[in-house]
Amino acid sequence: MNRKSLAIVALFLAAAVFPGCSRDEEPKADVILLHSGRMRGNVYPLALQNISPLQHYQYLAGYIHSVRQEAQKSGARVFVMDLGDSLGGSFASHVTDSMNMVTFFNDAGYDAVMLSNLDADVPSASIEKIRAKVLNPFIGPDGNPTLPGTAAGVRFDAGGLPIDVLANFYGDTDPALNPARFPAKFGSVSEGVRPVRDYAPVIEALGSRPPNALTLLAWMKFEATDNPPQSFLESLRRDRVDAILAHRTYGANQREAWQASGFVDWNPPVSANILRNNGGFVLARLDLAREGAAWKVLRHELVPMTANNAAADAAVVAGIEKFAPSMTEADKSLAQLSTPLDEKQILVIYMTALAGIPGTQAVAYSPESIRSDWPVGSLRASRVFNSLPWTSGLVQMSLTQAEIRQLPTVAGIHVFMKPGLSDGPVVVTTSQFFASLICGKLGLPANTVTPLPQTSEFDFFAAYLKANEAPLSSEPPDGWEVLKP
Repeated sequence: MNRKSLAIVALFLAAAVFPGCSRDEEPKADVILLHSGRMRGNVYPLALQNISPLQHYQYLAGYIHSVRQEAQKSGARVFVMDLGDSLGGSFASHVTDSMNMVTFFNDAGYDAVMLSNLDADVPSASIEKIRAKVLNPFIGPDGNPTLPGTAAGVRFDAGGLPIDVLANFYGDTDPALNPARFPAKFGSVSEGVRPVRDYAPVIEALGSRPPNALTLLAWMKFEATDNPPQSFLESLRRDRVDAILAHRTYGANQREAWQASGFVDWNPPVSANILRNNGGFVLARLDLAREGAAWKVLRHELVPMTANNAAADAAVVAGIEKFAPSMTEADKSLAQLSTPLDEKQILVIYMTALAGIPGTQAVAYSPESIRSDWPVGSLRASRVFNSLPWTSGLVQMSLTQAEIRQLPTVAGIHVFMKPGLSDGPVVVTTSQFFASLICGKLGLPANTVTPLPQTSEFDFFAAYLKANEAPLSSEPPDGWEVLKP
C-alpha cells in the first residue's frame, strides 16, 4: 500500500472513531415547551380514592421537574403552560373555589395559565393567587379582558429568551356560527363576551418584538383537520407566530385517537395536546432549536402522566393533601337509592326540581348536560357533581308559547310546560348557559333573562336532593306537557 493510500485509510478511520470531526453534531433544543389542558379541576388528595380513585397530577409535576433538570445540563430553556378548562369542573375545585388547581399550578412551577370557557365561573379571588401569568382569550364590550389582571397577550423572559404568547379560543371561528360553544358570561361580564380575533392591538401592547423572540399562539379548542385553515395560518405568519400550542378536541361521535405526531408539518407547526376520556392527564412536549431567523421542530410527543414516565413529586402531593378535610366534609350523602338511575331519569328529576322554583311555568334543559348514571346505595355529593358539573347560575326568562315550542328543534332542548297556560308570556326556568343559547337561537335581547338567587346549578340540586324525603321519581310533574327534540 503506498503512502497516499495509507493516508486515505487513516482519514477514514479517524472519521469512524471521531464522527464529530466529519459531520455536524445533532442540533440541541434551545427551548422545551410543555403544555397541558382541560384538567377540569381533577386534582384530589391521593387519600381520597373513594371520590377520585385515579390521579395523575403527581407524575405531571414530576415530569416537569425532570425536564427542568435535563435542561440545566443541556442549556435549554423550559416553558410550561396550561391551555385552559383546568381551573374548574370537578367536585374538588368546587369545594375549594379552585384553590386545589391554583396550588398545583403554583407548586409545579407553571409559567403561564390560560383561561377558557369552562373557567368562566372560577372566583376571581382564586385566579389572582396564581403565580403564573394568566392569559385570557375573551374580551367584553369595551374591548378589555373579561377579568382584571389578565391579558390576551403576555411576554415572558425565559432565561434571556423572550417568549410572546397570544391567547386564542376556537381559532378564527365566528361565534355566530355555533353560539353554544362560546361563553355568554365570563366573570362579572354578563353581556357582549367575545373571543379575541384581532391580534394587532394585542401584539402592539407587548412592545417591539426582540429579534430573537419566540412567538406562540395558545389555541384552546383545536379541531384537527386534514385541510389546514390556510387563511388563518397566513394571518398568524403575518403576526410572526412561530409555533402553536393547541388542545385538541373531539366530536361526540369521534373516537379519541392517540396521535403523537401532532401537526408539526403545518406552518406554523402545531403541538397538539389531547383530552383523555378516562381522565388521565397528558403533557405535550415540543422541542425547538433556533435555525437562522426561524425555529426548527426537533421533537414532538405526547407523554402520558404515569409512574412509567416520571417519579411522583412528593412536594406537590403534600400541597394538595391539605384539602382532604374540606373535601371529605363536603362529600355528604344526599339520598339513598334503591334502584339505579340513568342519565335520562336524572334529567327528569332535575327538571322536576327546577319546576318547583316559585314562578316557574316551564322548564328548559338539555339532556347533554347530564354526564353520568347513579348506582344503588348512598348518593353522595361528589357523584351528583359528576352528573351535573355546572357552577353557572339559574335564571328565568319570559317567552311566548310559540317560542317555547321551537326550543326542541332549534336548540335540542327538552321542555316541561305547565298545563292550562294563557296565551300571554310564559316564565321559563333554565340555566344561564341555556338562556344565552336560547337568546342567540331566537334572536332575543339579553334583558329577557333574570338571574335567580341560587348560587349554582349543582348547589341548588344538592339542596333539593337533601331536602326531598320522598323517593326520587323519574316521572315529569303531573299533567305537565313534555316537549322533546
